Amino acid sequence: MLSLKRSTIHEAAVLLDIQKEAFQEDLITYEDYETNPVNEPIERLIKKIQLFIHYTIWIDGEIAGGADVRDNGDGKYRLNRVFLSKQYQNKGFGTELIHLIEAQFPLAKEWVLDTPHLNTRNHHFYEKLGYKRQGQHHVNHKLILIDYVKKMGV
Repeated sequence: MLSLKRSTIHEAAVLLDIQKEAFQEDLITYEDYETNPVNEPIERLIKKIQLFIHYTIWIDGEIAGGADVRDNGDGKYRLNRVFLSKQYQNKGFGTELIHLIEAQFPLAKEWVLDTPHLNTRNHHFYEKLGYKRQGQHHVNHKLILIDYVKKMGV
């Protein structure tokens, strides 16, 4: 059973380990050493937990991942980062997870996110959930992020 709870700083070390595992392949592929979540210091993750809307994802009583949501004002939210431990990936949890996150914000008018240009699996996943490509931006010579938007109630 999947559930979502606000993260606590006591969960930061476990969350960081899962985040590193989840984004390791992207680091190797895109060489985005400055921005990749693998290189995030624990102090920065703790600050995010304290300052932003950060969730711990639980599956059957175990910490399975995390989600970082940003309130951009005026009913607009950014799904800044979502990550699941590899043992829970490709098992159907992602769709339930995104629906759970969106349900936390019933007054949301719009959601935005970005994902790497080569990750066609993510593209298909988000498009299946109603997200539309809106553009792209370059991070470095190897990494282009595809920008997505989802209008709610449309």
